[in-house]
Amino acid sequence: MDALASATGGVMRYLSIALLLLQLSFTAAAADNKIELEKLYSAMNMLNQQQQAIYQQFQMVQELRRNGSASLSYGMSMRPHLLGQIANYDEVVAAQKSAVQREESLYQQSDQLLTRYNEIEDMKKPLQSRIYSLSLDAK
Repeated sequence: MDALASATGGVMRYLSIALLLLQLSFTAAAADNKIELEKLYSAMNMLNQQQQAIYQQFQMVQELRRNGSASLSYGMSMRPHLLGQIANYDEVVAAQKSAVQREESLYQQSDQLLTRYNEIEDMKKPLQSRIYSLSLDAK
């Protein structure tokens, strides 16, 4: 009987040590998850700030495009000092070409900004997924 109690006590001792080690590993994993979550949130904040800056630039370019296209669509001269005079044909054509080039340039800029905005959004998706999975693991 003593041998059985001694064997059972030894097994219980090993079992309690194993449970203690398991609990410590869960605690360490939780601390690692917290650190990883903090890093992920920091990266998300950085990407959100970049996205916000790009969006503001995009809005400015769009406003410039609206102002430029309004003056082109109403046939307004790009040179206001010529309004009181008969304009030289070559100057008017050059001003119109310049306005068209500016419009194309603004279009390209807005397209590039939109592309960059979407790239950042794609970069955020795996981070959001990882944050979600770590948040579920913490519960």
